[in-house]
Amino acid sequence: MSTKSKATDASMRGLVSLTKTTQTLLAHFQSSLSPSQTPSKPPAPTASSSAPEPNALDVVKVTTTLLKSHTTTLSLLLLTPPLTPSALIKKIGDVSSGVLSNLVAAASTSVSPGQKDELGDLMRAELRTQVRRLIGTWGEVLALVLRLAERRESATGKDEGPTESERQDVLAATGVVWEACDSLLKVCQDGVVGLVVKKAEQWRGVLMDAVEELKEWGDDVADEEDEDEDKAEGSDEDDGGFGDEDDIFGAANKLGKGDKELKALLDTSVKKLKKVGMLYQALIKRRLKTFPKSPSIPAATTNGESTSPPPDLMPTLDRLMVLVKAIPETVDDLASAFYDLDEDEAKETLDKCCGEAKSAVDLVKQSWAGTDDEFTAWSAKWVEALDAS
Repeated sequence: MSTKSKATDASMRGLVSLTKTTQTLLAHFQSSLSPSQTPSKPPAPTASSSAPEPNALDVVKVTTTLLKSHTTTLSLLLLTPPLTPSALIKKIGDVSSGVLSNLVAAASTSVSPGQKDELGDLMRAELRTQVRRLIGTWGEVLALVLRLAERRESATGKDEGPTESERQDVLAATGVVWEACDSLLKVCQDGVVGLVVKKAEQWRGVLMDAVEELKEWGDDVADEEDEDEDKAEGSDEDDGGFGDEDDIFGAANKLGKGDKELKALLDTSVKKLKKVGMLYQALIKRRLKTFPKSPSIPAATTNGESTSPPPDLMPTLDRLMVLVKAIPETVDDLASAFYDLDEDEAKETLDKCCGEAKSAVDLVKQSWAGTDDEFTAWSAKWVEALDAS
C-alpha cells in the first residue's frame, strides 16, 4: 500500500499542472520579446498618475536579482528530500506572476510620443535579447521541476530525493540561470554608455579583421608570381595534366597579373578602411564614452561648464550606432566584390562605405553639449585625409 497521502497526491498533481501552465506562459513571454514583435507602448499618463515612470534599467536590475534569488531557493527545494509541492508551487507562482511579468514588461516597453527616451534603440534591443535568453534558461529549471514532480507522482514509498544525475542537472541548470542573470545585471550596471562602447569596439574588431583579410588576399598576388616562376623552371614534372588543385579552384577569385587597376583599387581601399578604423577609436573616446549617462542631465563642455543637452540626444546616438554597425557590413560587401573581381561594384561599395563614415562624423561633429571641441577639429582633418588617400 502506498505511503503517500491523498493530500500529497493532489499537491503533486497541482505542481505538475502549474508547471505545464507556466511553460506555456514562458513560451508566450519569449514570443513577445522576439525581434519580429513590436514593443508595447506604455500607458499614456493620466491626471491622477503624475508620478514618473520607473527607469526600465532599475526595474530589470531589481527583478533579475529577485529571479536569481528565487532560482537558488527553488534549486535547494529540488535537491532536498522530500519534494515539497506546496513550497515549489508558491515559488513558481512568485516567479511567473511577479518577477518574470515585471521583467518582460520593463524589457518590452517603447517610448510614448513626447516622452524622453532614456534607453535608446540599441539598449532596448539588448534588453529584449537578454531577457528572452534568461527566460529560456529558467525554462530549463522549470523542466526539471516537471520531471522530478512527474517521477514522484508515479512513485511509491519514501522519497529518497533526486538521483546523482538529477542533482547534477539541477546544479547545471541553476548555474546557467545565474550566468544569464549576471550578464543582464552587467548590462544594467554598464548602462547605455557601456553598451554602445562595447558594441562599437566589437564592430571595429570585425572591420579591422575584414581589412586584414583583404590585405592578405591582395598580398597573395606577389607570392603567386614567385611561385609561377618556380613552376616554370620545373614544368616538366608530371601533374597528370590538371595542374595544382589550388590553381583550379582558386583562380576564379584571385587577382591575376593583369589586374593592375583592381589591385590599385584594393590598395586604396585598404588605406581608406584603416582610416575608418581610426575613426572608430576617436568616436569611442570622444563621443560614446562622453555621452551623458542620462539624456536628462547636463552634458559637460570643454571648459568644465554644463549646458542642457539637445532634445534629440538619444535619437542622435541611435543614428550614430546604426552607421557604426553598418560600416563593417558594407566592408563585407566590398570584400565580396573584390573576391568576385568586380571592379565597378568594388568602387561603388567603397564609396558607400566612405559615405557612411563621413555621415557618422557629420552627425556628431560637435560635442553632446552642442559645442566645438577637439573631435570637431580632428574630424575635419580626418575627412581631408580620407579623401586624399
